[in-house]
Order: sequence, then C-alpha cells, then structure tokens
Amino acid sequence: MKTTQKQLEDMILAIGGEEALPVYKALHGKENVNEFLLAAKLKMTINQLRNTLYKFDAYNLVSSTRKKDRKKGWYIYFWTFNEGRADEVVLRLKREKLELLRKQLEREESHQFYLCPSKDIRTTLENAMEMEFICPECGQLLALEDNGRNLNRIKKDIWTLEKEIGDTSAEAEEVAA
Repeated sequence: MKTTQKQLEDMILAIGGEEALPVYKALHGKENVNEFLLAAKLKMTINQLRNTLYKFDAYNLVSSTRKKDRKKGWYIYFWTFNEGRADEVVLRLKREKLELLRKQLEREESHQFYLCPSKDIRTTLENAMEMEFICPECGQLLALEDNGRNLNRIKKDIWTLEKEIGDTSAEAEEVAA
C-alpha cells in the first residue's frame, strides 16, 4: 500500500495532534535533524518538540542518534522520520479505529438511549431511570432516541474501513509474493 499525503497527514494528526504536523513537515525528507535547531525553527520549546517526537517514536516513526555537546555536556538528539513505517502505522490506526467502531456498534445495538430535548445529555435507559427521566442540566424530560441513524452511520464507517483494510492487505500480499 502506498500511503497518500492526506492519509499520512491524518495519521500524524491522530498520533500527535495539530502541533505534530509542522514537526513532520520539517523532518520530511531529511536525516539527522538537530532537535535544538528544529525547535528554534518551529518556535517550540525543546520539551514541546520532544513530546511530539516521543509520540512519533511510540509508533517507530522516528529514529534518533545522540551526541554529547563537548562544551555544555548535554546530549543533543538528531532525528529522522522513517517514511517506510508510515504504511504500517496507517493500517494499524485503521484497524484500531475499526475495533472501536465495532464496540460502539455493539453498544448502540444492545442499549436504548434517552436524549435531552436540548441535547445536553444522552444516556442509557438504566441511567435515565436513576435520573427519573429528568435532564440534570436543564430539567427537561428525557425522550427515547431513535438511534437508527447512528447505527447506519457506524455500519457504513465499518464497511468503509473493512474495504480499505481489505484492499491494503491484498496489496501487501501482492508485494510480498
């Protein structure tokens, strides 16, 4: 599977949030980038930068080498983004999202939900009974929700992810053969 730029950026955002995208773009296509120079270029503190890089490292998306600064005695890390791991991580995140959607579908199918008319809360029958079907936020009567629309959306999302994962698995098998 060849990851598109959009998929790659979505993965970066999912792993590290908004502040991770500039870090990725600064590292993209470069090797052994000095972390202090990178932090200065991105106008981040070294701790903010390292926090983002450690999030990448949790998925093996970056590698580093460290050298000791002879004058200060500190260690300086030089970071490289591992482009080859991106495909695997995108697939891994899709599988994790698929598992979450399946659990959400199971929950939606096995419970009745009650909704505040002002949409302050959405709760299960059991919790609604404990609250005597009164919204604790606004005091309005909770109404039974028709979650058919949610079920259809979740099923559609599951089908889409299964198709994407299936396509990528087939591509991976073709490349391996």
